[in-house]
This record gives sequence, structure tokens and C-alpha cells, in this order.
Amino acid sequence: MKTRALEKYELEKVFNYIKNGGNRNGVRIRANPQIYLICFIQLNTGLRIGDVLSLKVKDIIGGKIDIIEQKTGKHQNRNINEEVIKIIKDYCTRKNISGNDNLFTFSIRWVQKFLQKVAICSDVENFSTHSFRKTYAHIQYINNRYNIELVRRLLNHSSVVVTQKYLGVTDNEVNSASQEFKIIL
Repeated sequence: MKTRALEKYELEKVFNYIKNGGNRNGVRIRANPQIYLICFIQLNTGLRIGDVLSLKVKDIIGGKIDIIEQKTGKHQNRNINEEVIKIIKDYCTRKNISGNDNLFTFSIRWVQKFLQKVAICSDVENFSTHSFRKTYAHIQYINNRYNIELVRRLLNHSSVVVTQKYLGVTDNEVNSASQEFKIIL
């Protein structure tokens, strides 16, 4: 399965099932606040799932995330939105976790299996944990006036060629570009 960035309406469907649970297409899902936060962090930081699952409380200091990426060994140290930090801190307070404690105890495989059920219930195809990273990249790209170098650095990619693969064009964008384009002579 080739994962892709999700559109806003798809994100809403996916997060609704994660947050509230449901029963559809023969699959039952229970609400899972931890999975919700995991996907929320991925969507708002662009981190890989392994890096999110490895986060410790001490990695989130002074409005920043400061980690060494598992896959690349590269340092990732950047500011994160205050509201995202507040949500993470509130979670840590509720769960009574601090310092060197991991935020989560799930395996990547467990999260992926949960999201497979979400995909069935929500009728959203070709998405996995990596879709949240791709969605982050896509939204950052559009919101920052198509600055691919900025997105490359946010994702800590080695080249823009790698980043370009993340920025797939959606059907809505194709239709909108086609519908809005005209040359009148």
C-alpha cells in the first residue's frame, strides 16, 4: 500500500473514529485517547511514528522538541506550536508521567493495526501512520507558499527529491487548477 497525505475531510473522519470509536463495515473500534495523541503529534510535528513513540517527557522542553531521529540519526530541535505543547503537557499530567518517562508504551505495529481498523470504518483508503507525516508536509508546503526547502528542513530530509515524493498532488488540487485555469486571447 502506498500511503498518501490525507485531505481535511478524511482527517476529520479518521480522528472522529480514533477519538470516539464506532462500529461500521463489520469492524468495531473503541475510543483511544493515546492513539489520538500519537496521531495528533505526528500530524502537528511531521515526526515519524517511531520517533513519536520514543518521545520522553524531557524531549519536550521550553516549547521545543529535541530528539535524535531513530531512522536517520539526525538531530531534530525545533519549536512546536504552544497549543500542541499544552495538550502534550496536560496528557503527561493526567497520566502522571515526567522526566525520562516515555509518553507512550505502544509498538508501531499496534498503532498500525488500530489504524487499519480506522481505515475500514472511515472508508479512507491508502493511509497509515506515515500519512500524518505526509499530510503535515503537504499542508506546510501550501501554507508556506510552496517553499520546498522549508518543508525539506522541517522533515529533516537529505534532499528536495525525497521531499517531492511526499508532496503528491490530490484530485481536488488537479480539478481546482483545471477549473480555474483559462487563457483568453
